[in-house]
Amino acid sequence: MNENDEILQLPDWEQTPPLNDAPDFLKKDNWFSIDISADFLDFTEAYKPPRWTMKRGDIPFANMGELHIISGKAGHGKTNLMSQFIAAILSGKSGQTEYTQPETVEHPVILYIDTEQGKDDTIAFKNRICTMAGIDYSKAYDNFKILRLRDTEQAGDRWRKVLKAVWMVHPTDIFLDGALDIVNDYNDQKECQPLIFKCMKLSTHYDASLWMVLHENPMVDKLVGTLGSIAQRKVSEVFTVRKHKQSEEKQRVPGFPDIYFEVTQLKARGRDIPNWFFQVLPSVNGWGMPIEIDENGTTEFDPEEYKAQQERTEANDYLMHCAWANNGITYTDIDKYLRSKGVTSNRRIKKIFDVAIEAGIIYKNERGKYFYNGMNNTLPNDAPESLAFEQRNDNEEVPY
Repeated sequence: MNENDEILQLPDWEQTPPLNDAPDFLKKDNWFSIDISADFLDFTEAYKPPRWTMKRGDIPFANMGELHIISGKAGHGKTNLMSQFIAAILSGKSGQTEYTQPETVEHPVILYIDTEQGKDDTIAFKNRICTMAGIDYSKAYDNFKILRLRDTEQAGDRWRKVLKAVWMVHPTDIFLDGALDIVNDYNDQKECQPLIFKCMKLSTHYDASLWMVLHENPMVDKLVGTLGSIAQRKVSEVFTVRKHKQSEEKQRVPGFPDIYFEVTQLKARGRDIPNWFFQVLPSVNGWGMPIEIDENGTTEFDPEEYKAQQERTEANDYLMHCAWANNGITYTDIDKYLRSKGVTSNRRIKKIFDVAIEAGIIYKNERGKYFYNGMNNTLPNDAPESLAFEQRNDNEEVPY
């Protein structure tokens, strides 16, 4: 060592050295004065295994504090896949997807952020999930919050509202649908890269599992723009959904419906999950229900029971909003109410009424008046075990 060689003294971690002490090496980068004491790994800190939030079979996925992606082309079932994930978290299981509650979570809290759908579509999305999870979608639910940002014009304002909502709700699981609407230009690296880093910091700070919905390019199987490219490198998992139309396939899959969806895990931090399939069955309410199908094209549910459940749901949806008096209402009142809601067919009115009676959604007391009970399939304490239609007022119209 020559006597003219400069001897650099490492600074104390608790002090910030003056700028004039910086060596000439890349001095313009202003690196010498930056504090990095908090960025060194503490070697004494114990290892914490991943806290997975979901699993399929024995394969866990979606660990807390990390980012995840649901991708697919427009109209290829991204929202339906997200519905299955959220329903599994809320109810414990949806299809073969199960919620595995980490020990650090007292109860899951979901924040769904919708940036593009109209209000009716968002309500349909909420109703679908609640139906899948067995939750009454006509009531507020503290563990499931939805933030609508369609009417917020500026991308920066959307991001600030996301931060405010996360702070208010303190969710364990965040679903950002979709991430492209949080930036002004999804091909601007100077804008997109900081956003992804902010999302990483957000999920870490709140110890939340953060899902981002990202579109794929129409012509290629690649996430849209620079935002998609950066996000895919930073997240722990990527699931993509493909819509299959048998009429357009070169070879038909025996046993599968004409239209079905395939879910593929493109990236996994842990073990790879095999592909799975689902179809969307029509709902009497109009928003459709995703139902898993196995490799043979069969489902775990009984089609007749599904139809019956849909009929019960429809009857409940109509009758829950009827003006139920404390002393009950007559069949004529129910008839008039259904007709005011557009149900004009006598046969259809009778069907709704019969289903409601059989399912215990409504019941008839000994005085011949009807009361609303809801979809719990149990009769109130004051309801007779036998719903005798002959026990009615003389002026009451026979319901058949």
